[in-house]
Amino acid sequence: MNNVSSGFSSPQVRWAAASLIAPFFLQLLGLGDTFLGGGLCGELFGNETPLGLQGAGFWYALMFMMLLGFQLMYGGFLLLTRLLEMPASMERGTYLGAIGLVGLISLLFILTRTTGPPYPSPQGLALGDTAPVDPLSLILIGCSWVGGFLLWRLLKKA
Repeated sequence: MNNVSSGFSSPQVRWAAASLIAPFFLQLLGLGDTFLGGGLCGELFGNETPLGLQGAGFWYALMFMMLLGFQLMYGGFLLLTRLLEMPASMERGTYLGAIGLVGLISLLFILTRTTGPPYPSPQGLALGDTAPVDPLSLILIGCSWVGGFLLWRLLKKA
């Protein structure tokens, strides 16, 4: 009995997975602090300030690093779905989870670039500054959107 979904074996799943994995490696390959800017996690690297005195940019970068790591794991999981012989019944939920993750990263990107959400400080939560928009951060978000869009198209077929 072969209950493996044809959707998980689609080349679009592999392209979506690669698009979800790419931002993590683009950020960590040293592209931050170049002519492209710091990216989503630029203030996380090379910062000598004690943890209690970190500003909003550090906490935003830490949050995005964790989300990019989770997105990396999700992309890896999408690559493994064919090997794991995932049942067709899990296809819809898997795609929705990835689309939700891309949506969360997009929402937080917009919030950190426009309003500056609160961040932890020694006095409690402080109102944050806005983070700069640079070409690398736009490339990273764009890669995530491409992966989300490909999975959305597959979701419509599922």
